[in-house]
Amino acid sequence: MSQPSSSDNENYSLRKINQLAFDSEKDSSLSLGQFGAVYKASAGSLSGGPWGAIQATSAAVVSVISSNWTNSDNTTSGTTSGIEIPAGVTIFGSFSGIVLTSGKIIAYKSA
Repeated sequence: MSQPSSSDNENYSLRKINQLAFDSEKDSSLSLGQFGAVYKASAGSLSGGPWGAIQATSAAVVSVISSNWTNSDNTTSGTTSGIEIPAGVTIFGSFSGIVLTSGKIIAYKSA
């Protein structure tokens, strides 16, 4: 059996993302915007979570406290710091706390 090409892997990933998008209607944890959102344009902590997604409206650097998301290079007690999010990109997870270091973000509540 041959090894899948990078194109096959990319197509598989895109299919999984599309499947997640369609399944999100059934999963209230991904009801982005329905539980509210907060726009943050200055450095500091966000209160009022839990958060399900962080979208950068301009390139941003954040730290998160999460129960399901880690960075093996920079993790301390559930906190992942120095996450660089390019403008227009959204990261998903279960975040109990978010600290914006730089840039601008929209944080979407998960409940």
